[in-house]
Amino acid sequence: MLKMTKPRIVEVFFAWYEGGVLRKIGDLALAILVGLLIGSLLVFSSGLSSSWQAAILIIPIALAFVMIFQNLERLILAAIAIGIPLNIDVSLIISPYARNPVNLAQGNRTLIALTELRISLILVLLVFGYALWLVRLKSTESKPVHFFWGITLPALGLIFFEICSVFFAQDQQLSLFRIEQLVEVFLAFFYIANHIKTSADMQFFVLVSLGALLMESALMSFQWVTGWTFQFAGIDSSLAEPGRISGTMGNSGPAAGYLSGMLLIACAALGGFQKKSYRVLAAVSFLLGVVALTSTGSRIGWIAAGVTLPAFVLIGLWLGWIKREFIPIVFVGVLAFGLLFGPGIYTRFTAADNGSADARPMMWNLALKIISANPWLGVGSGNYALATKEYYSTDIGRANEVIDIQVHDAFLNVWGESGIFALLAYLGVLGAAFMKAWACIKSPSSFISLMGVGVSLGIVSMCIQMVTGTFHMRAITIFLWFIIALAASLRNLRDQGDAELERQS
Repeated sequence: MLKMTKPRIVEVFFAWYEGGVLRKIGDLALAILVGLLIGSLLVFSSGLSSSWQAAILIIPIALAFVMIFQNLERLILAAIAIGIPLNIDVSLIISPYARNPVNLAQGNRTLIALTELRISLILVLLVFGYALWLVRLKSTESKPVHFFWGITLPALGLIFFEICSVFFAQDQQLSLFRIEQLVEVFLAFFYIANHIKTSADMQFFVLVSLGALLMESALMSFQWVTGWTFQFAGIDSSLAEPGRISGTMGNSGPAAGYLSGMLLIACAALGGFQKKSYRVLAAVSFLLGVVALTSTGSRIGWIAAGVTLPAFVLIGLWLGWIKREFIPIVFVGVLAFGLLFGPGIYTRFTAADNGSADARPMMWNLALKIISANPWLGVGSGNYALATKEYYSTDIGRANEVIDIQVHDAFLNVWGESGIFALLAYLGVLGAAFMKAWACIKSPSSFISLMGVGVSLGIVSMCIQMVTGTFHMRAITIFLWFIIALAASLRNLRDQGDAELERQS
């Protein structure tokens, strides 16, 4: 019998297909086709709201990324890292207590961010992520779930006491809005911490986060020079205050919190990455991040960075990861920064600020008055602005909108709204996360060690800013839990004795 042989071109075809080349091309072509179909739908969707049009626009982009990444878990991690600064969400329900002339006349000076139920892009990603995770858990190759009880137990306690405070709320709908946001950030923490299993996972996540920092910093620096703003596909880069840049974070305060925390991650990456290209990305992200942080005009953000960045250098020197020869470079950098931005920073600290700084003690006094009357379970999660008019008195200070709109202290806000047990649980989460990150600084891996330093100081930076900041907006809240997730996963890497990154170097 004659033996049939395949023509050479057929053999090449099957080799390419089995190797995945044609398959990836086909998948990408399918994504483009779906994108064209959905794009045509967008053209004829004039009857839809801008929010839904934005959602339709995102779908083909997401499909294309799925086809290219071929790894849904990493894709979701990358999308979360990028989604934090993008701050994309859609309003589904608006409270009757939302900011309007009638409520203002009645003394209900609520914040817009606290009177809407907003569904974020990150929440949508988490729903898909958890669904995929549940499917994978049923497979024989599934890895065990880590519960990180030191952080998870106080976090669940915080959610529990927030729920208990609903019974004392004037408006339970506002409480549900706040609790939904808290559950969302907890789910983000638990997902991130469980899906960073190796040093390679951590390196990937940090690289994407640095890319997001680079894009956000470049946008803010450009806005600072040109005053340019835009709104596109749910992304809003309007200026919340004249002369103070917020990028896509919604406000200069959350922008400063994000930037000051990410600068520490960039420092850790700069010292811990082995590849030169990665270190270049970290260095450029850091430099642009410093400019962007300056553009926010946030005094407490500057103070937090001024405390934690020098601390990072000193701890790095103590651990031996930063060489003494690096000190002159730091000195020259600080000197150049002072010459370029020092006068503007000095003016911001010394010039009149329309009573913003003077109003802080008044806010704290009012909050302490509310706390003394409601110490155990507070006045109801999300209900602070409704309760203040009952406790305001002239001895607190001159009545104005700044005083009773929100406590400019995240710790007093939690205590006032949800009680002392909620505050203790909140402090427990922050303390446990700090300890887990700090426990990693003696790791033999320079990457894990410096990330431990960066993450622990990132938590310190957040706590400094919480003393005078509200931390009520999703963008900064989810970034805080992003830092907490890194702390949990770092300790997990250290306990596993993961030396993958060291072997790669």
